[in-house]
Amino acid sequence: MKEDASKIETITTVGIVIPVDWEENGKPIAYALSSYEEKEYLIDIRTELGKKLSTIEKQKIRVTGTLGSIVNNRRMISIDSYELSSAES
Repeated sequence: MKEDASKIETITTVGIVIPVDWEENGKPIAYALSSYEEKEYLIDIRTELGKKLSTIEKQKIRVTGTLGSIVNNRRMISIDSYELSSAES
């Protein structure tokens, strides 16, 4: 059975922000959340919170967001809220 990717789904997950696409000069232009469940979600940087996440690379964060369509084999996530996770003990 094929999943309906257009169904609105809200998730909360923990992971890190990584660049996934670059300009010719090496500047990142697209970012994904690489979750600890081994899934990657393309961050919608058209939103204010999405833009903020693009500046928080390689730090552990907890994100709540709404999943959208599939772009380049990744589900798009529109960020509703996020928080930096504290260092592990």
